[in-house]
Amino acid sequence: ELAEEVSTLKTDLVEKVDSYLNYVVESWMEDNKVAVHTGLRTEIAEGFMNKLKDVFEESYIVVPDEKVDMVDDLAEQVQELEAALNERTEEAMETASELESMKRNAVIREASRDLAETQVEKLAKLVEGIEFDNEETFADKVAIIKETHFKPKTVESTIAEETEDAGEASVEVSAMMETYLSAIRNTSK
Repeated sequence: ELAEEVSTLKTDLVEKVDSYLNYVVESWMEDNKVAVHTGLRTEIAEGFMNKLKDVFEESYIVVPDEKVDMVDDLAEQVQELEAALNERTEEAMETASELESMKRNAVIREASRDLAETQVEKLAKLVEGIEFDNEETFADKVAIIKETHFKPKTVESTIAEETEDAGEASVEVSAMMETYLSAIRNTSK
């Protein structure tokens, strides 16, 4: 019974180790798919080149040794060019981001010329989440937000006063003053 149990445990252990190793190999192959593919291509290309070199040597065609390493040189050049391209792309993205930020600030500054400093800061916070497509649309959006949040609260009221010269006088008053004036009109009637 003991030998049978040991045999069963060995079989289970072998199966588990095999399945784990298969999983590890599959995940490694998935993670390194590009590297494996590139490595296989390189091996195939090198094999082809070596066989081609052997054929040339058998046919008494001379190929200098420094020309054989051309594939490696080209691969290094490709890597260098890709690195340079990545750097330039990153620089271009940073520059575009800075330019957008400067344009946003210029539009906000232009829209908030007639506001107090606290209102300028509040306007900047309000337009923080607005997407910047281009200057015109962003300026329109900022103007709309400015109008809705910072519009002066004055009420135009016409006060009718009878004077010897006659007529009506139109005066712009605040909301508080309007309530006082309406109370005076109501009591005088």
